[in-house]
Amino acid sequence: MIQPIYATLKTIFADRVFRVPAYQRFYSWRTRQREDLFSDLEKLVQEPEDQHFMGTLVCYRTKETQTVGTAEFRVYDVVDGQQRLTTLILMLKCIQRVLTNEDYRKDLDRLLVKKDGHLILLQTNNANSHIFNSFIQTGQPPSEDDLTTASDRNFRDAIRACQQFVEDWAAKEKTEVLTRLILHRLGFVLYDVEDPRVVYTLFEVLNSRGLVVDWLDKTKSVLMGKTYQLSGSQLAADAAIANLQSVWTQVYQELAKKDVSGDEVLRVTATLYYGAGAGKPRAAEDSLDLLRKKCTAATSAAEIAERLLKATQKVIRLLEMPRLDPVTEILQARVLGAAVLLAQGLNEDERRKLLNQWERVTFRIFGLHGKDARTMVGPYVTLAHKIVVGDLETQTYNQIMQALRELGQKYAIDTAVNEGLVRQDCYGRSPGFCRYVLWNYEEHLARQAGKNATVNAPERDLIWQADASDSVEHIFPRRNAGKTWQGHVGRIGNLVLLPPKVNSACGAKPFAKKKKIYRQCMLWMLKPIVDKQHWALKDVEEREDQIVGWAKTRWCDV
Repeated sequence: MIQPIYATLKTIFADRVFRVPAYQRFYSWRTRQREDLFSDLEKLVQEPEDQHFMGTLVCYRTKETQTVGTAEFRVYDVVDGQQRLTTLILMLKCIQRVLTNEDYRKDLDRLLVKKDGHLILLQTNNANSHIFNSFIQTGQPPSEDDLTTASDRNFRDAIRACQQFVEDWAAKEKTEVLTRLILHRLGFVLYDVEDPRVVYTLFEVLNSRGLVVDWLDKTKSVLMGKTYQLSGSQLAADAAIANLQSVWTQVYQELAKKDVSGDEVLRVTATLYYGAGAGKPRAAEDSLDLLRKKCTAATSAAEIAERLLKATQKVIRLLEMPRLDPVTEILQARVLGAAVLLAQGLNEDERRKLLNQWERVTFRIFGLHGKDARTMVGPYVTLAHKIVVGDLETQTYNQIMQALRELGQKYAIDTAVNEGLVRQDCYGRSPGFCRYVLWNYEEHLARQAGKNATVNAPERDLIWQADASDSVEHIFPRRNAGKTWQGHVGRIGNLVLLPPKVNSACGAKPFAKKKKIYRQCMLWMLKPIVDKQHWALKDVEEREDQIVGWAKTRWCDV
């Protein structure tokens, strides 16, 4: 029988060390959740006798122990509550760095890192381990060179937020008060579970309706619980669980790369492999219920987990191509793009051509025509499901290509270009839209220049790593627009791309001075501009006509 205990962190930390296994989600709290915690602490200091309930900690009590000198610590795998626990331990480390009382500093240091200097109170083995473990041991925040993924950058933000919060208390000489609040007045209900068959079922029960927990995390617990339930023996269950843990480690490694929710991965997977829900991507709760029903044998959980991994990999692959941002910002487009990447029986050249057509038709509909995300939902997700399951109508390259072309039948290229580019305030629509169009135009100009001509890779990277608004330059400045230029400065013919620092240097300078700055850049689109003596409306019209003529070829069907 499970006997939960209510305890403060000081008690919980007494003879335990905690571990976040690689198959658990990385740190994913954002500003709002951290600020909620900071606010609770601010309120708690006003109520000297109160404790604050922080929620539950579900931990699997492993058979491992760690000895440091004469002390022995039991190792616990954190199943639920790692976000709160991680944030609080980060705060304790920030406090330890600023405490002025040397004895208090040493006490806190020994709590966080045991006497051997290696055993950490909370050990992480997931995507953030290199940052978290180093910070707890050394107190040094990560450098920019340490940040390679979206998850890394979020963790860096967490460290900074905790440092700022602690420094604010230190400025009021209340650091020791904050330490006591965290260790003695934050209470948890601790579920100390020794049976691995129970721990994931408990997680699901405690979070059965809690929307704070990512639906993908819930799915993992359901699949692991089902595996224990449906396995024929303990030996078979252990092997199946080890396999699931390996798959989920890969899932979370993928999700750490880009800022995408587990909810979306769950929805995309269920929609691709089991079909749409009422003509649209399945809701997260519906997706979990469906996968639970599909899990009828121990092997089913492994098959579902592998499908989740494949869908995750394809969604991340799409999102890792920043030049597709105006296409991949639409959910049904991501679903269909992932389906093309998952399609069986294609060679890489065929897949590339299909992705090209998918990009063209999607940008025509949602970019040039400007349709919103409610448009073409059913046709997109229905086709995606057919491609993944190998429907007879969409088994071959030619069949998939024809189906992709049919998606855009109502959205003719001439109409799309007229609505999207001709005499339009493109910048007012979206700087991201402008960057996408102009970069495609840059690639076209490079190809047009000859077989050995290429785009400038360093400048490309600077342009795409920045916000779109920082890289789109108005040749005739917006702030100088009088009656003559009113409504014309945002037209595609008056826009170019520049690396952010170069763009900032241009500002509202006159054309003669801008040309000198443009000459510093190795972009093909700038070459005809710097040859001009003046920049007038007729030049905007002329350049717009050139871009429009090219666009009718770029986004027509393959």
